[in-house]
Amino acid sequence: RWVSLFNSTLLNPGSLCVARFSFLMANLLTILRLILSPFLLLLQPLSISFCSLYVFLGFTDILDGFIARRTKTTSTLGSLLDSIGDIVFSATSFIAIYPLLHFDLFLLFLIALIFILRVINLATGLMKEKKLILLHTVPNKVTGLLLFIFPLTLNLIPYALSSTVIAVAALYASIDEGILIWKGRIK
Repeated sequence: RWVSLFNSTLLNPGSLCVARFSFLMANLLTILRLILSPFLLLLQPLSISFCSLYVFLGFTDILDGFIARRTKTTSTLGSLLDSIGDIVFSATSFIAIYPLLHFDLFLLFLIALIFILRVINLATGLMKEKKLILLHTVPNKVTGLLLFIFPLTLNLIPYALSSTVIAVAALYASIDEGILIWKGRIK
């Protein structure tokens, strides 16, 4: 009888306990990424320990969203935490590998243009929707994936090629996001 009660309440995918656990687990993974990301700055860039932590943090980013979507426990808080986690992870990763990078004038121009477009997108979202809009579109996810694998491929793919591909993908994602925000096609 106790086993039946346990199975019907705790293990039922539609139960409140599973929903609460899933919501908590997804957000804990995101918070773990926020807490552990700065440790990348303490490790030698591209060392085994750096790459291991880097890949682990990347998987937490994939898992938190997967768990939330799969269990239908997505939330505004979770989305905001995920976006903040992405920013902290990206920023600390960039700072850690910055000494290995070489920026030519064209790449700096693309980075500045992408930054300006992202600021315009944020401002447009604030003006139109009265809230911070951070869209998780397919082009943004592709750009995120390219950015994620970039440090792991620094010794395999010519830097000029990989950085240009990523910059063009990010530029496209920024333009796509701006169009969606401007047209009010946000979810």
